[in-house]
Amino acid sequence: MTDLEIPDGMVPLRVGDATVGWLWDAWRERLLEPPTPFAAGGDGVVLAGPAQDFDARTETLARWADALRHRVPLPGWRDERCVVFDGSRPLFAIERALLRPLGLRLRSALACAWSAGEHGPAIWVARRADTKPVDPGRLDVLVGGGIAGFDDAWSTLLRECAEEAGLPEAIARTARPAGVLELCHPALDAGLPVLHREHVTLYELRLPPGVVPRCADGEHQSIAAMSPAEAIASIGQGDWTRDGAQATLDLIARQGWRD
Repeated sequence: MTDLEIPDGMVPLRVGDATVGWLWDAWRERLLEPPTPFAAGGDGVVLAGPAQDFDARTETLARWADALRHRVPLPGWRDERCVVFDGSRPLFAIERALLRPLGLRLRSALACAWSAGEHGPAIWVARRADTKPVDPGRLDVLVGGGIAGFDDAWSTLLRECAEEAGLPEAIARTARPAGVLELCHPALDAGLPVLHREHVTLYELRLPPGVVPRCADGEHQSIAAMSPAEAIASIGQGDWTRDGAQATLDLIARQGWRD
């Protein structure tokens, strides 16, 4: 699904002339419930009021979000702000837990890690912790994380390699670009429909012999090595995250491991 395939029934969220998000009716009603910086506009909702620059918008939305979190459930509140862009122009930063409810795009970095073994390649696969607000308990690539603030994909990758998998920076820096992945699909947060939109910068990381990643920060409940055939079979069973499954299949195809 692309942004040209937004589900029927959603309305746009705009800042000025830029469409930045998409809303289901339940969240449209929440955005318009006073006190609010939002207003009905055209066929959707607009960020209204005097907040016309990045800092002012960010501060306005922070006050609104803090009040909102005391009225309605917002799974995965992190006290972590993500920047929302119109092209290359930053419009505002907002608490990450509100990206899906408002249909805003998350920027993230992800790395497929693998090792060359005696019996062929081994892909390192993580099972996400049951406490994760998104896709709890599902299989995923070894390393991945949302890009906070004005960080870039590379610095995010280096940080997540250390935090999630206990990999030293010298090894993380051997990762190589492997393309991008765009996600856009309906989901549920606290029983309400939301829209998951994500721009994923992909990397591939070949681990040196003898290096075994470990669960370092509680984001993963386990890490295991799978052969390409085992990974394909488990993806077919539907036990993976969407981005993790697609990135892993891309790795297998790129390396020619299907043969």
